[in-house]
Amino acid sequence: MNEFLKKCQHFFATLFTSQRQSLFNIVYLVGKKLFALLLILFALLSVLGVGVGIGYFANVIAKTEIPSQASMKAKIGTLNQSSSLLYANGETIAAVQTDLTRKIVTSDAISPYVKKGLIATEDNLFYEHSGIVPKSVFRAMLQEVAGSDTQTGGSTITQQLVKQQLLSNEVTFARKAKEMLLALRLEKYFTKDEILTAYLNVSPFGRNNSGQNIAGIQAAAEGVFGKNASDLSLPQSAFLVGLPQSPYAYTPYLNTGEKKEQFNAGIKRMQIVLDAMLRDGYITQEEHDQAYHYDISADFLPTVNRSQSHQSYLYQAVHREAVIILMKQQIKAEGKKWEDIDNPKDNYAAYNAYYQKASNLLASAGYRVYSTIDKNIYHTIQDAATQNAYLIGPTYQSTYTDNATGQTVTMEEPPQTGVSIIENETGKILGFVGGTNFGVTQVDHAFTTQRSPGSTIKPLLVYAPAIELKVAYPSTVLADFPINKTQGDGSVWRPTNATGTTSNTFVTARHALQMSMNNPTINLYSAVLATGVNPGDYMQKMGVDSIPQNEYLNLAAAVGGFTYGPTVTQQTSAFTTFANDGVHKNAYLIEKIEDAEGNVVYAHTPQETRVFTEGTAYMTRSMLFDSVNGGTTTYIKQHVNFNLGQIFGKTGTSDDNQDVWVIASTPKVTIGQWMGWDNNGNQKHFLQTYDGNGPYWTRTQKYWASIANAIHAVRPDLFTGSFSPQPATVVQSSVLRSTGTLPGETVLPNNLKVSVTGEMVSDLFFSDFTGAPLNYRFSPGANDTDLNSFWNTIIRQQQTPAPTQPSTQPQPQNQQGAQNNQPNQQQTNAPATRP
Repeated sequence: MNEFLKKCQHFFATLFTSQRQSLFNIVYLVGKKLFALLLILFALLSVLGVGVGIGYFANVIAKTEIPSQASMKAKIGTLNQSSSLLYANGETIAAVQTDLTRKIVTSDAISPYVKKGLIATEDNLFYEHSGIVPKSVFRAMLQEVAGSDTQTGGSTITQQLVKQQLLSNEVTFARKAKEMLLALRLEKYFTKDEILTAYLNVSPFGRNNSGQNIAGIQAAAEGVFGKNASDLSLPQSAFLVGLPQSPYAYTPYLNTGEKKEQFNAGIKRMQIVLDAMLRDGYITQEEHDQAYHYDISADFLPTVNRSQSHQSYLYQAVHREAVIILMKQQIKAEGKKWEDIDNPKDNYAAYNAYYQKASNLLASAGYRVYSTIDKNIYHTIQDAATQNAYLIGPTYQSTYTDNATGQTVTMEEPPQTGVSIIENETGKILGFVGGTNFGVTQVDHAFTTQRSPGSTIKPLLVYAPAIELKVAYPSTVLADFPINKTQGDGSVWRPTNATGTTSNTFVTARHALQMSMNNPTINLYSAVLATGVNPGDYMQKMGVDSIPQNEYLNLAAAVGGFTYGPTVTQQTSAFTTFANDGVHKNAYLIEKIEDAEGNVVYAHTPQETRVFTEGTAYMTRSMLFDSVNGGTTTYIKQHVNFNLGQIFGKTGTSDDNQDVWVIASTPKVTIGQWMGWDNNGNQKHFLQTYDGNGPYWTRTQKYWASIANAIHAVRPDLFTGSFSPQPATVVQSSVLRSTGTLPGETVLPNNLKVSVTGEMVSDLFFSDFTGAPLNYRFSPGANDTDLNSFWNTIIRQQQTPAPTQPSTQPQPQNQQGAQNNQPNQQQTNAPATRP
């Protein structure tokens, strides 16, 4: 029995062992075949995938325009760079304010540590590949498809440069394929060093110590460590090289320029760069260890405020003018006209769009904008303007109503001034004063505000046109009697002279301008308008384009009565016409603009306009000499601390002394000045007639003299030289003192014949117009009442002869200085006010 049981046990054991072996063999064979099948399937799928990939890549290539070397160079080199505004001598006023600061440098201006650190960290096969590394690309694609949390990246430095400069940042396979294609093309066209340098000039590096965004290794070196990129140490280089991977995570500064409380992330990134440099043999272990433990935070620059140079009238004016120049270039390139756009009322949106586009271009194109501003003149007159602001008046506390809340708000109203200094021969604006306190108001009183010109308009709008049109000459006599003009609204306009009275006599044009008399000027203007000529045409030719032409048809224009007057620069520029013998040369602020490569993209083209003949300019200039010598502008000579030499000028005052002007010209420069308050509140302020510093007409001229003294201290040459001599078209001749005409006989309206002879006075005339013939209407613009009064007096005098009185009529100037003779008529030394 036992034997039988053993045999059965052996039988079943053998049976089960055989079955296990057979099962294993079966499973093994099946598995082997399945694995082989899977391998074949995978291989087929891989081949298919590669084929599809190659086909897709080929399709992208077929649809991608292959750029030329020149095209790629232009695009690679198109980098946003900070533009600079410069003084005339090339010194920097300020960098153009922008959210991004960048400076382009050449390869030899970059530390070798920077280059080696970048290659070790970003692309250690940089010198071996031809633009792409296939295995890296394949690995990155698998990670992308698998959604891996760890992304090792597949882009070379070349590819990253292509992505930043040639392509968008969209994440698509099509863009990746284009990136690879263009990277291969880039490597074909450019050297490794050129690609590396371009990348370092392109890449973002976070923020600098003033909170600005920075791009490019040079801006990073300056903005973080205060060094040039060529002078960076190993740890500094490693820190900056680490920034582009995540600029705003690793940067040590906030957008305010303040240091972050924690910047360990940036330091850890620096240490990763150092490890990579050691791994690739770029630095020794000792160099690595020293840099690794170096306290890089000690090298970070302290926080600084944004450049205060941006907060100035100078920056504002030069920037504005540069933007307008670029606007005009854009508009012209589009085949449009500036006049069609320069009308914000009708084309507000279009104007703003062009302005913004030009402003963006200026901020990012790396331009160098050369202004006409003389640095020494500009800064010395700012000091003079500040130190002498007390001559204008005090700072007032005004109130205004806030439209949003309806509440009454208190505001400061400081005294303001606008000054412009223009070189006569060229039109260059050598300097200006935009205001007394940029922190209180950024309104530019030299270039943008329009104020009533008061009596400074008289020689420009009335006397010079009258002489040009042969309506008058310096010895023409004008009526100084009360004027009563009924206005369109039924009111009566009764202008008077500065004294509030009239002399009730006839005075010469020379004397009327010398003493800035209103009523004679208004009468002369009436005669000019009667010719059918709009005197505003002359103003337009002299650069005053801010006054509508229809306003010149109002008699009040003769004494500065405008809704909005000229700017200080416009009015000053207009006066240079007399210094330039009747030719106006446009005032300008920008000499030229260069691009980042030094190419001139804009250069000022002189613009000259013949406004008056030489003879008219000479005679008007002669009359304005009298204003400085014994007239309303005489006080400037009392307050300058040097010999002014030849100079002519004019004062001007508007209603209630709200606007007070002084403009005077030497042979080389014209200095124009306005003083007053902005009067933006509910209260109106004006220059007090008298205060502790003297009457306003002396204070304002003392202020002008302080500006002239400051200019003379740095540019005395501007107060030398002589005006042009008397032209051949101007001669000396004589006319009757009483009528300003030639002696003779005339018939009065009542048919009475009257002969007039008597005392003659000498003055300046055109050679072909040496005096008007005697006529009942001998005085331009005088009304019948005034003329009848004159002729009745003449008739009475002829009936009862009176003793002859010696002449005291002022004699014409030789333009070397005025004679201080004055007519035997009522006079005043106070400037006139407009109606």
